[in-house]
Amino acid sequence: MRWWDIDVVNPLEQELFPLDPWSIDQWWRELAQLHNHYFVVESAGELCGYAGLSISGSDADIQTIAIADSFQGKGIGRKLLNQLVARSRELGVTYIFLEVRSDNTSALSMYSSFGFAEISKRAKYYPDGTDAVILRRDNRESSP
Repeated sequence: MRWWDIDVVNPLEQELFPLDPWSIDQWWRELAQLHNHYFVVESAGELCGYAGLSISGSDADIQTIAIADSFQGKGIGRKLLNQLVARSRELGVTYIFLEVRSDNTSALSMYSSFGFAEISKRAKYYPDGTDAVILRRDNRESSP
């Protein structure tokens, strides 16, 4: 992802996360950080999805993975997650962390298949009161 993608990514962000979308300023700040790695997937000029990873020392946090409704269920989330895991390995990351809505069963299943395991929960973390599940992946033990 580059700065010129923000104008395309932002409307999808607003659509997919209406209760707590990132602002355009937040996107600029995310892309300006050298330790952040963001990716987009397009098909025939249409944005399919995006994902981002923030690395701090030997740990990384998946900041976001978002897939447009019309492209969900086509393996794009898995491709983006695979890219984030591969980048984290290239950069020597030991652990990858993320948080996901407790009611997002398809995402929880995908993360589990990549070796992510629940380590904690945050009660009523999201604006609508849904809990967040905190997951961790050990890059030393898990295969991509």
